[in-house]
Amino acid sequence: MAKRSSEFYPGKKQKRKPAFILSIVLLTLLALLLLLFYGLQKFIVITNDKLYLDIPLLSDGSSHIEVNDEGSSVRVFDPVSIELVIGEADYTNIKASAGESITTAVKADYISAANLTADNVRNTLAAQQHANALVLEVKPASGILVYDSKTDFAQAYGTGGSLDLAALVQEIKDGERDIYLVAELCCLNDSAVPGRYPGVSLKKADGSNYTDDSGGWIDPYSTEYRKYIADLSKELAGMGFDEICLNGIRHPVSDGAGFLYPGSSSPSSTPVSACSGFAISVTRSLRNLDAAVSVRLNSDAAFTGGEDAAQGQNAELFFKVFDRVYYYVDASAAVLALDSAAKYVTLGEVRLRFVPMCYGRSPETDCWVFLTG
Repeated sequence: MAKRSSEFYPGKKQKRKPAFILSIVLLTLLALLLLLFYGLQKFIVITNDKLYLDIPLLSDGSSHIEVNDEGSSVRVFDPVSIELVIGEADYTNIKASAGESITTAVKADYISAANLTADNVRNTLAAQQHANALVLEVKPASGILVYDSKTDFAQAYGTGGSLDLAALVQEIKDGERDIYLVAELCCLNDSAVPGRYPGVSLKKADGSNYTDDSGGWIDPYSTEYRKYIADLSKELAGMGFDEICLNGIRHPVSDGAGFLYPGSSSPSSTPVSACSGFAISVTRSLRNLDAAVSVRLNSDAAFTGGEDAAQGQNAELFFKVFDRVYYYVDASAAVLALDSAAKYVTLGEVRLRFVPMCYGRSPETDCWVFLTG
């Protein structure tokens, strides 16, 4: 094959040096800077203490330049109307978190605070035949505890009593029988604390403490009172109580005058949202308590319909966040009430989580509380 020949010498290719490329880049940047300098001169604002650019395209139109009393140019922002709306809390989507670990059937005698003495407890235990438990009311609606609590709140406002409850609990636990102990605390109906500490009281529309025939009432949103109930619960569990039952998580029925909640930031608070918020807050603070945490349902309307808008109780929520729900019912209707309660139970067994409280005789259910007096 013959070799190709060329009439022209292609010449030697020259490689561009890095220095040449760098020079091109620097010249381009310099040209751009000069363009920006001369193009933006009309947007330069010089004041007594600084120099800055005021470019309309970069402004949202909510400000402008003015000269103040000292002769300096300053940016003034136009007033903006902001409205913060805080709606009513929605607790319908709260996930059930309590009751699954309940395995003990409670068959208890109830001893009120007025009758709670060491001798009465001993006599009640000695007379028991079919019961395995005691429910002791240690904080009644009067607000005065039956024992000398060492919690900060009780010490500060003098709500303690005189019974040596810790020694009594120890005596019961050291006995031959295995007695299940429940301490009952009345929560939002409290006649002692509002007079001693008005800051936690539920208020009338005129700002005065709210009271009715049942005594004084607590603002359900009060963080200090919520902590007080939680601290009492922890103290009682530390004594050896197996369960804490919170009574009176309810709201007084309005007489039309309205209420004020000093601890709430929402103008749309309702009895239901107030009581639900209290229940959730306290149970969350007690999630690691070495005792069950239960509630006493005081409203027939809430039990049958799920919610009582006037008294603020929500049976569906109570069964979600409390291990047990105690409810007064006639002994003859206890079995039917148990069946009705089943619609609220998603964790655990309804026969162990629903506790009828009855006068006269004990009902034919696995759990019950026998009331006297």
